Amino acid sequence: MKNSLQIAIALFLISLLAPSVSSAAATRNPLGFMMPCNLVMAKSSAKLERKPLLLYIHSSKCYSSRTFTRQITSKPAFATWAKSNFICMEANVLDGKGKSVAKKYGVLKLPSIVMLSFDTDLEYDVEMKMDSVSLYNQFRSFLSANSLKSQIELMRSTNGLTYQAASKAIAESYAKHDFKKNPTGSPEMMAAERTLQIRKLKDLHLAYAEEYKKLVAVNKTNEQKKSVAQN
Repeated sequence: MKNSLQIAIALFLISLLAPSVSSAAATRNPLGFMMPCNLVMAKSSAKLERKPLLLYIHSSKCYSSRTFTRQITSKPAFATWAKSNFICMEANVLDGKGKSVAKKYGVLKLPSIVMLSFDTDLEYDVEMKMDSVSLYNQFRSFLSANSLKSQIELMRSTNGLTYQAASKAIAESYAKHDFKKNPTGSPEMMAAERTLQIRKLKDLHLAYAEEYKKLVAVNKTNEQKKSVAQN
């Protein structure tokens, strides 16, 4: 009877401790939603799912990395959003694979986030801030730039245009769309938001800024004419 009671108490205590053990395991791996460091596999997954890559390059011994992980990347909301829009991979520079990824993308400070299109044509180094609004704006702008590049490639293949001509056509369309929403915007800032000034999208950036500038000038002239007519 005494032994049975002791066993029952022991089982009860184990049941109480089990959630704590599980919780501790989750805490030990806040980046569990990301793929382990395997660039070949991550790129293959990106091509298969036609999603851009998000590489989180960090060090588990770096204070800045641990702080960023705790305050940004380990948040459930971030994990859910990132997984739905990117193929996410972590690269810890304390091991050889992580170190080689950091070297490949010229990472000089930790933590860093590098975003790549699924065909790796587009590459953008995120401006790392503890401000989640700034980070999400950069993520969304990259997704937009990624989409624009796909549209350029589609227009090239269906209409036989050069990359520059297709970029110009897409840029003019989006500039007109954006101008209707924000007629007082800065052409350069609006173009930068669309393209993140990624080198591969230079033609798109220049054409967008030029078209937006024309729309601003036309709008200004029309406003002046309206003002003169009213006086």
